Amino acid sequence: MIELEDLATSMSYQVVYEVLQRRDRPHPKSFVGKGKLSELKELLQKRPVDLLIFNGSLKPSQHLLLERELKIECIDRVRLILNIFATRAFSREAQLQVHRAKLIYEIPLLREWIHNAKSGEHPGFLGGGEYETDAYYELIRRQLSRIDDELRRLETDHSNKRKQRRKKGFNLVAIAGYTNAGKSTLLNALTTERALVEDRLFSTLSTTTGRMDGESKQILITDTIGFLSNLPHFMIESFKSTIDEVYFADLVILVADCSDSIEEMRRKLETSRGVLFPEVDPHSLVLVLSKKDLASDVLAKVRMARDVVPVREVVVLSSATGEGVQELRRVITSTFEYPVEMSFRIPHVEGVNPFLSWLHAHTEVVKVDYGDDVEVHLFSQEKDHSRIVNHIVALGGRAI
Repeated sequence: MIELEDLATSMSYQVVYEVLQRRDRPHPKSFVGKGKLSELKELLQKRPVDLLIFNGSLKPSQHLLLERELKIECIDRVRLILNIFATRAFSREAQLQVHRAKLIYEIPLLREWIHNAKSGEHPGFLGGGEYETDAYYELIRRQLSRIDDELRRLETDHSNKRKQRRKKGFNLVAIAGYTNAGKSTLLNALTTERALVEDRLFSTLSTTTGRMDGESKQILITDTIGFLSNLPHFMIESFKSTIDEVYFADLVILVADCSDSIEEMRRKLETSRGVLFPEVDPHSLVLVLSKKDLASDVLAKVRMARDVVPVREVVVLSSATGEGVQELRRVITSTFEYPVEMSFRIPHVEGVNPFLSWLHAHTEVVKVDYGDDVEVHLFSQEKDHSRIVNHIVALGGRAI
């Protein structure tokens, strides 16, 4: 309930009161039980409010029944999140992603409204009959098709931009984590960017990228949309291109707020783990426990975090005081150090071009000369050395 209240506050709603009911599962017809429904009617007569928020996902039939019985607007957790997203969607891509998610969310509601209209419960709704119903569904399908086409074009643009950045020698780092964990504050501490920082959920909806300052290496760091538990698949799918910035990064920094209780921190880490794996390699994942200046029992939380999420390293820091930030800088830069120098020659045979593409993506290629053979000079990480040697031998190459 605390997170639901935080979501409501993030939407600038004033929470007047909370009503609790303990059930093994929601009531199939009314979400809450009959007794609780009667209790809500009496409470609303004594203390009227403008909106009721239900901590769960309402079925369309439950939604309509609640509004009919309580005579008040009712929304569920998913609708509340979509409303928040709509107020934070400033870029064209974010607006398309939110619009897509809202349309998919509203289709089942529309079906229920139409069903009730045909049964006479809403006689004025879609009074033109079956033709108007089909036309409305077709309108929604066309809108979704146009949105998906534009999002695919934007996704291609992102992919091309990542390729161009890698060709120019940039290393890509993504900051990920549960919403309001301190990701944007960390981005500001590592780069010259000044991303919006607010103490509310989902202050960041679009990605923000900045260059890591004070380093000779070209490292770009991207702040991404925050994770949230129990999101339906269609919402995650709507923001696929944004989450892809995490999946295609060379290094992922997973941020967790260690000022949370250990139980709350575990819950949020489990949600993050569900989003990141199996797409993210644990060897490319660094866990940052943020807000150290506000935390207690830090060592116990570090042990718990290592048990929940397989990571390469854990760094505890405070972006507010700067403690630990330099250690994170060292971890990031060491990721992109290539201490092993290699020079070799390989013949022009099948498989050479894919091998060279892999080398450009995973090593520092100093020189490639195309003559009777392909001559390569590069620096690699130690973990990649044996893999490169095996490829050279398989292609009939040799060291020079």
